[in-house]
Formats: sequence, C-alpha cells, structure tokens
Amino acid sequence: MTGTKKLTGERKLEILFAAFVLGIWIFWAYILPYNEGPDEHMRSLIVKYMIEYGKLPTGYQPEILDPMWGFTYGFRPILPQMAEALLVRIALFFTREEFALLFAGRMASVLCGLVYLIYVRGISRRLFGRQDIQWLFTLLAVCMPGAGFLFTYLNCDSMALMAGAMIVFYLLKGREDSFSVSTCVKLAVSLSVCILSYYNAYGFLITGALVFLGFFWERGRQGVKCQAEFWKKGLLILGMVLLLAGWWFVRNYVLYDGDFLGLKTQDLCAEQYAIDRLKPSNRQTYRNLGLSMWDMLVRSNWVYCVVQSFIGVLGPLWYMLNKWVYIGYGAVFLAGCAGSMQKLTGRIRKMSPKERKADLAELFWHLGMLAAVLVPNILNFWYSYATDYQAQGRYSMPMLLPFLYYVVRGLENWIALGEKKWGGKMRKVSALAVRCLCGAICIVFLGCITNVMWPAYKDVENKMDGVVYTEEEIRNRLEGVI
Repeated sequence: MTGTKKLTGERKLEILFAAFVLGIWIFWAYILPYNEGPDEHMRSLIVKYMIEYGKLPTGYQPEILDPMWGFTYGFRPILPQMAEALLVRIALFFTREEFALLFAGRMASVLCGLVYLIYVRGISRRLFGRQDIQWLFTLLAVCMPGAGFLFTYLNCDSMALMAGAMIVFYLLKGREDSFSVSTCVKLAVSLSVCILSYYNAYGFLITGALVFLGFFWERGRQGVKCQAEFWKKGLLILGMVLLLAGWWFVRNYVLYDGDFLGLKTQDLCAEQYAIDRLKPSNRQTYRNLGLSMWDMLVRSNWVYCVVQSFIGVLGPLWYMLNKWVYIGYGAVFLAGCAGSMQKLTGRIRKMSPKERKADLAELFWHLGMLAAVLVPNILNFWYSYATDYQAQGRYSMPMLLPFLYYVVRGLENWIALGEKKWGGKMRKVSALAVRCLCGAICIVFLGCITNVMWPAYKDVENKMDGVVYTEEEIRNRLEGVI
C-alpha cells in the first residue's frame, strides 16, 4: 500500500522485546499471591480506603494503620496508590472478585514499567552510538530481576523508576533543543511525578537542577546571552512543579502541624501505637545501640545484602536466584565501573592544562548523575542505621539508570580499547560478546518466572490468602539466607 510506513528491523525488535517483557510482568503479577511483594499489604490498605470512601486518607486513619508498626503510609506521597485506585475503580464496573481487583491495581505498576521501557529506549539512543550497546543498556535497565519485580505488585518504586527515566530523557532532550518550552513543561511534569512517588528518588531533583544550571552556565561562558532565558524557563519549571506537586506538602503542613514531609509525625504515630519492641525508641538499630555508622558498615553484612537484593531477591525477600546470576551481574557492574574510572583517569592524563578547563554542561551532567546515584544509597544507609535496619536493595533502586550509565560507558570503553589495539577482528568478537550477554540477561529474566516464581506459587489455590509478613520476619529471613 502506498503511504504505508514500513517497520524497520530495529522497530520490530523493539516491539518483540516489549511484548516479551510485558508478558513476563503480567504473568508475574497474575501468579503472585497477595502481599508476596514487600509492603503490598500496607499499600493495598490505602487503595481500599480510597475506593471505599472516595477521598485521600490522612496518615492517622485507623483503617490503614499497621497494628504492629503503629503507622501508616498515608503520611508519605501516595500518587502510585491513587493510580492503582483508579484502575481498581474501573475494574469494579466488571467484577467484584477480590484477586481480580488486586490484579487490576497491579496493572498500574505494569503500565509504569511499559512507560519506563519506552523512555529507557529513548535514553539509550541518546547516550550510546552502537545499537548493540544501546540494547545492552536497555536490557540491564529493564530486565534486571530486582528491577523487573517492582513492576508486578502494588508499590511506589515502579512509579519512581518511571519518573527517573522520564527526567533523564527530558534532560538529554533539553540539552539538544536548548530546553524548549515544550521540553521544560514535560520535565516539570516528570519532576512532579517523582516528588509524589517516593522520597528515595529525590536525588533526581538535584540532577535536574544541576543539569539545567550547567547547560545555561556553559552557554553564558561561550558568549550566548541567555540569562533571561535561564530565569524564564527555570521559573516555568519551578512554578509547574509547585502547582502539580506542592499541594501534597501544603496538605501535610496543615494536617500535621507544620510537618510538611510527614516523617516526624509518622514516627510520633509509631511511638504511640506500635508494639513496644517496634516503637522507634526501642528498635534495635545501630544508633539506638550507641554504635557508629562505621560499625554498621564493617560489622554487618548490610552492603552485601543490599547489593544482592538490588540484583534480585524475589517475593517477600524469600527467593534467591542462582549464585551465578549474582556473580555475573556483579562482574558486569565491577567491569563497567572500572572501565569508567579508567576512561576518566586516562582522559585527565592526556589533557593539556588549557584543555582541563571544564565544559560546565558536561561537568554538571556528571554531577547530576552522581547525585542520583548517591542520594538513594545515603538515604537507604541512614534509614538502616537510624530508623530500622533493613538491608534491602529496592531502597537504592532509584539509582539504577544513572548507575547503569556509568557501567555501560565503562564496558563501552573496554571494547573501544580492545578494538583500537586488535582492530576489526576484536569488533566482531566484542559484538558477539555483547549479543551473548544480552541473551543471557533475557534468559535470566525469563528464569525468574519459570524457575523461581512459578514453582513457588503454582499450587496456591486462593491467591488472596497471603501471609501478612512483618518487616522483622522479612529482615530475619533475608539475613539468614544471605
């Protein structure tokens, strides 16, 4: 037919990949019993409250209070639960079956995963030249078991990952089109979604500010008159973010006597209503025991557990993967980080003093990426040290994309060095190695269903008879297994 746009081979591959990943996510969401994803029970209480009462809960609502821990997630941003409640409300027109409604709510996480995948592909094209390297970045970002699991049950992590991908994409696009008004509006929406999803993802707010500042600062250094443009577009982004996301913190300020984040009030609630041993003042944290952060870092297995569960410990942190999966991912991460460090040090050594005058746009890009890596890990570490010892990689998951940026950049550097030394034959070898690695990632991801989740849950008759695990049970199990 004339005028019909033919699909390229690359586009066909993307569609096939999207179908493959969506199929796994949807099947995973279907076979997973209730509360077999961490914190799903407490998140589902918020969804049920909004469905029943047609309004947002406050953090004080007894209907969403956990009787052991004595607090609710109503003190924190709940945009993910609002999206889940909307899908459940739609499903209510067709069914009242309990698990069907839970499955409908889980589709919010699946849809976040689809949007995330689309933005990751866009990011990969802008960051890497070779198609095989683009696909390696995509597969690492989408198919790592720990990340993939987050797109299958009720949580806030899936939306945070999606928002992070959107922010990175529009920052890259802004550097291409000088932050057009359209890009600024989309960036503001992305930042707002991030703010209303998950506190641990707030490193991306720093990323956005740094990249935006660095871009216009560098333009100014090059003689472009852009001060007015910087303020105009910066205030546009800030104004939209305040409009779209600020209402939540104003609401908290009014409800909780000036506690706009809600965290202090949450701790006061837990101190009052939690069982004695789980009150914030009685929890066996390193800080409460009078030990230092260094003690926790060197005496505990916190780092090891976080890294392992970041790669993937499935279900309610019950189900381990084959040890070679952890070794393989660990080797890729180490090789990539080493490659990035080698590239940085080699570049600095070769620079003349005149060349060492930094490109501020590039410098602030890297500072922003590093902020997005460091902030969730610092918050994760501090939470375990001061509030509740939980060595869980999902709390560090918002760093995934910027972390993988440096991992894949490092691997790309090793490949370039090998090709420079050994020529065209090395290019064929490296291309084959990258394709094999991509295939291995897909096999591992599929194995999460065929070898782990399906055997664990295939005999469950009533998926709503899930056990309500306590965080202590999860922590003890995780530490015991690892």
